[in-house]
Amino acid sequence: MTSSRLDPVRHRIRRLKTLPVFPTLLTGRNLACGITAVLCAAHASGPSHSQWLFAGACFVFAAMVCDMLDGKVARLTNTAGPFGAELDSLADVVSFGVAPAILVHRLILGEPYVFGYGGRFLWFLTVFYPVLAAIRLARYNVEHSDAATPYFRGLPSPGAAALICSWIIVHHTFHAELVSWNLLRPDGYTSLDTLPIFGWAMIVVTGIAALLMVSTLRYPHVGNTLLGRMGFRSMILMIGVLGLLWFEPWLTLFFATTGYVLYGLVLGAWQTYRTWRRGGSLLEDEDEAGAEDAGLGTDRHVHEGPAHGR
Repeated sequence: MTSSRLDPVRHRIRRLKTLPVFPTLLTGRNLACGITAVLCAAHASGPSHSQWLFAGACFVFAAMVCDMLDGKVARLTNTAGPFGAELDSLADVVSFGVAPAILVHRLILGEPYVFGYGGRFLWFLTVFYPVLAAIRLARYNVEHSDAATPYFRGLPSPGAAALICSWIIVHHTFHAELVSWNLLRPDGYTSLDTLPIFGWAMIVVTGIAALLMVSTLRYPHVGNTLLGRMGFRSMILMIGVLGLLWFEPWLTLFFATTGYVLYGLVLGAWQTYRTWRRGGSLLEDEDEAGAEDAGLGTDRHVHEGPAHGR
């Protein structure tokens, strides 16, 4: 009698017998890099403030490399599945959501306080960014299909993190130049009263990156481009970018990530203008006809996890 009552429970519980080794290790390294970036931000104070932030930003970029490779390795080894997708999203929330937000918080406020003057505003920004990153990742898992697509809907979370971390790296690498241009204060700053132009720019960039993650603007799929096939002209352009990275890595990274974000904004503005010219609604979404409410009307089986990918 007891066994028959437990049969439905056993049917609902899915147990994993084995785990994919290499993709899981890569995703674990992604998460480890994100946690290390948070620890670097926690140690950012005093004379070595900028150096710790620089190190944290580099760890976020290291997490991006692992994030770009784990899915490819899973497909090459035929070990892709819902477990990897779940673990990948959990790691991305930390590495590309929490870590960049805390790095920005510690860059703007040299002292670790939260609710002082100006601290409440930065607390909101620090919470706002990873919350939207988590929403963006959840939407990606629901909307993503197995078919390879050349673009993302909304700024991908690694792209947003790359934008923020490239600005943090410029803050460290060109600190003397920024001070001479009156964009930074040589004696540091611990409140919004003494916040220089570069600090306010970081606030604006972080807020825009957060909103773009949950937008419907289209952005190129860099991972599929780098690890897939590309045309001859694209290959020449890629070789040129790699050459610039060799000679001037930090400025190239800064302009590449900023240009990537601006590309989606300009393309979205142009498409909105074309929609307006033909008399369409500026609030319409061309993909809305095939969309559905979250958790309703889905064909996904109740026991299945999210689709493969970020």
